[in-house]
Amino acid sequence: MSNQPGPGKSGVSPSEFMRNLRPELYSDSIESPRYELDRGTLEYHLETITSRNQTHAFETFCRKLCERTVCPNLRPATGPEGGGDSKADSETLPLADELADLLFFGEPNAGRERWAFAFSAKKRWTDKARTDVAAAIGTGRGYQKIFFVTSQFTRSKDRAHVEDELTREHGAQVTILDRSWIVEQVIDRDHRDTAVNYLSVGTEVRNGGRLGPSDYSRAQQLEDLERALADPNAFEGMALQRVSEALVAAKLSRSLERPRIETEGRFARAIRLARSEGSQYQQLEAQYESLWTAFWWFDDIALVNREYADFEGRCSRATTRSFWRCSAICCSFSSTPRCTDN
Repeated sequence: MSNQPGPGKSGVSPSEFMRNLRPELYSDSIESPRYELDRGTLEYHLETITSRNQTHAFETFCRKLCERTVCPNLRPATGPEGGGDSKADSETLPLADELADLLFFGEPNAGRERWAFAFSAKKRWTDKARTDVAAAIGTGRGYQKIFFVTSQFTRSKDRAHVEDELTREHGAQVTILDRSWIVEQVIDRDHRDTAVNYLSVGTEVRNGGRLGPSDYSRAQQLEDLERALADPNAFEGMALQRVSEALVAAKLSRSLERPRIETEGRFARAIRLARSEGSQYQQLEAQYESLWTAFWWFDDIALVNREYADFEGRCSRATTRSFWRCSAICCSFSSTPRCTDN
């Protein structure tokens, strides 16, 4: 289902409509810096990494990209050669459960398990993958997952075959991330700044941007909240307050118009905390705000159509004490569920 008006159709997107109706809910900054990089340029740059002797820059770029998309707690490699003496280009730093629960992006268990990462720009990626995985397993550190990131294109059939083969052989789950994955993360998920800053491809465009007064206040508040949420002792004995603050952080990220993956990660954290230590109403409120954001900020009509029925069902099963609050939530969203672009 398309979220934008099709040929011959007129209208505005949900985000445009709400921005005009309630501009105070959105960012008031003017022309913040942006990064320009197209898909073809990035693919060519990745293809010619070795000929330009940028292998070390590529490894740094991969680590920074994985910190954004896989897990934030990565240890940089040390030593004169890639991987240093650890036989892996990077690995996860262990985090206490209290800290792992507060992460708002990345994959589950990234703070509880030991994962290894290998980065390569070599053409013969299958041989390099086998060598790097064997070397990581040979350290005896007990890696549960190993990620191999290659600058090369891989056929889905070949990639799946190598992943299954290495997983069976070494007993650790092996995941191969290729050039298609890199391009998707950088271009489609808008992590262009990593390519500009670490691969020196693309350009950063600055037009004398100005941070708006509301955004300045929001950014300060978000920084203070994240600092408090990162401290597992900050809300000792106040679990409900931590849930509330996590939801406030997500809504601030939304109003600042931070990248979607960052804002959605904060909402996922708020939902996770609400379900583990929050009230029934907090659970419903966090899920509602997440759906509301997907519709009015990211124009994701398909997601609302897919998940609203479950949310409405949870509201209908709410306790009597929460009935009126839950009913108010459903009524406030009544114009958006099961939407179409007709």
